[in-house]
Amino acid sequence: MLTLLYALTILVATSIGAISGLGGGVIIKPVFDLIGQDNATVIGIYSALAVFTMCLVSISRQMHKGFRFKVKIILLVSFGSVAGGLLGETIFSSLVHALTNSQVKLIQNLLLLVTLLFIICSVFRPSIFPKLALQNSALIFSVGLFLGLISVFMGIGGGPLNVALFIMLFSFTPKQATVYSIATIFFAQLSKLILNILSSKLWQINLKIAIIIMLVAVIGGYIGTLINQRLSLAAIEAVYNVLMFLLTLVTVINIALVIV
Repeated sequence: MLTLLYALTILVATSIGAISGLGGGVIIKPVFDLIGQDNATVIGIYSALAVFTMCLVSISRQMHKGFRFKVKIILLVSFGSVAGGLLGETIFSSLVHALTNSQVKLIQNLLLLVTLLFIICSVFRPSIFPKLALQNSALIFSVGLFLGLISVFMGIGGGPLNVALFIMLFSFTPKQATVYSIATIFFAQLSKLILNILSSKLWQINLKIAIIIMLVAVIGGYIGTLINQRLSLAAIEAVYNVLMFLLTLVTVINIALVIV
């Protein structure tokens, strides 16, 4: 039953993640927390495996269909994302050793709630936030560093924040921001998985569940990318906005459950 619940969650999350650029971790993490069968470390690894696999499928499909990245932006953001991912995993590991599992989950969910509220404000009150077109290499690297840190520390893949910031800081369309978001998430999760392998944390997971998660993520990534390539900008924005509200609701529920 648990395997089926996880598989269905991964299928929905990676499909939607590839459509909207969310990555899927932002759905997987709170839903797995809600199911409540694994600790924060194991959930983070399952999420990273699913998101990494989905991103690999999605990027290859997008490039096959002719999408071309701006080399300077994608390289600097990706390198920054790897560094941020390493830093985020280091901070996360320190908290896991210093605090209880419930305390770690509470911190993650509180940060996620703040992130989601910021994103909702940027969507519905865009005039508050300036539209930029960053060119400075150090600033572009810093964007990747920040996104990688948030992505890995919160175990969410970083997608919602990625999309919002790519639109805001680089003046991308939502469709462009989606693909850049997925590429950034890919490198952040790669760094997380490498660290988990080196620290032997990867062996805490159930191998059977991990394999099923990765196989389902391949299917979800493929389906989601096909849908993304066919949807209009307005449709992608609508999917993104609905998800932000639903995820905010789930996050509030998770915070209440941890506190109670």
